[in-house]
Amino acid sequence: MKILLVQSWLGGDGPPVYPVGLACLAASLPGHDVSCFDPNVAAEPLAGLAARVREFSPDLVGVSLRNIDSTNTRVNVSYLSPFARVVETVRREFAGPLVVGGSGFSMFADRIMADFPAIDYGVALEGERTFAALAAALARPAGSDRPDGSAGPLRPDRPDGPHGPDGPEQTAGPAADVAGVPSLHYRENGAVRFTGPAPASPLADLPSPDFSVLPLAPYATVPWGIGVETKRGCALACVYCPYGFLNGKAYRKKDPARVADELWRLQEDFGLTRFTFLDSVFNFPRDQAMAVMQAMVDRKLTLSWSAWFTERGLDREFLALARRAGCDTVIFSPDAFGDRALKRLGKATSVAEIKAAYRLVRDMGSFEVSYNFFKNPPGQTLFAFLAMAGFVVRARLQMGRRAHFEFNSLRVEPHTALAKLAVAEGVVAPDADLLAPVMYSQKRTAYIEKCFDRLLQAAGK
Repeated sequence: MKILLVQSWLGGDGPPVYPVGLACLAASLPGHDVSCFDPNVAAEPLAGLAARVREFSPDLVGVSLRNIDSTNTRVNVSYLSPFARVVETVRREFAGPLVVGGSGFSMFADRIMADFPAIDYGVALEGERTFAALAAALARPAGSDRPDGSAGPLRPDRPDGPHGPDGPEQTAGPAADVAGVPSLHYRENGAVRFTGPAPASPLADLPSPDFSVLPLAPYATVPWGIGVETKRGCALACVYCPYGFLNGKAYRKKDPARVADELWRLQEDFGLTRFTFLDSVFNFPRDQAMAVMQAMVDRKLTLSWSAWFTERGLDREFLALARRAGCDTVIFSPDAFGDRALKRLGKATSVAEIKAAYRLVRDMGSFEVSYNFFKNPPGQTLFAFLAMAGFVVRARLQMGRRAHFEFNSLRVEPHTALAKLAVAEGVVAPDADLLAPVMYSQKRTAYIEKCFDRLLQAAGK
């Protein structure tokens, strides 16, 4: 079967990020002819996509919707309109099965399936096994359960020939038996059905991403543009974070030697010089991260890299090994600078630990450090805000351009504890699907965020 995998377009917003999800899908489809297209690095995003569909003439098209919007930035940018144009472009050239997946889709699957009837199937959560099983169900041999004895992929409820973005009127049930495919949304008798979530796959059972599906060069200009994972899942409990829903709360670790091998191939075969670790928090669990870094040192890799770290448990021994393994940028996301706010956010750290981790990075002198803070999280106080401002000023004076800071609004996302808190506080309605962005700002200190936004606006941010 000829399968075209497409990264959804961001409409020109933000720098390009290598679509590792497509590389994982491509690697899970042996025996198929797979092509990938990313409009975010194409000279003509939609025209290029249309040309690729015509030239490749696929039997099946999959679109990855990674992000719904720009989440917690001061000015929220929706990616649904560019996504709609991708779906429209594909449908104008292609009448076969159209599948959508990705983390953005998974978080809003019911709403997206309802709003985009041109989508035939939706892959929820991790896609490798589900997409491969769907492709197998659609690519039946000639004459299998077909009265006309035809071959090729089965097209659910769709006449041959291109059609508009809304698709034809839905008729009977699906043309293929997909009820046994786990984690799949599909259409039957005009309704959307879901086969139920699949258990998370051990990473040892999944192939390594196929980074040959797209050239790395367009993404290599961005420090975080190319990502590599050492594990999936997150056992931490930050109230705003959907990672536990998307990847599970139990860690599924990749063999450290395998991580080093993947990096070696990226360095030697593709000329990679810099990457970022995709783990939600790299240094937790500590033993996994230490083993990965030691494997990198043993392979004598010369790559530079960054990662997200938690302050808790960070020590000089860990950072020294990180430096030997090529780390030059440590990214922290404490999100608040008061113990009350940290507790309300579910953060596994304290102000004392934030300060101690900062001193370590500062005194070692070999790292850049980045911090992410929310302007007005739950539990925020004026004292904590002023303490954060003082911390920022001191860090800039002591580290200069090696210290970086981002100050964000707090988006309420589904499948999170923050969504429940927002309902309890009357910020959102109990039945809100949150597809339209809702920002959380603690009511009694709302003036902090308003002042912050004016300062950022004056600074051109």
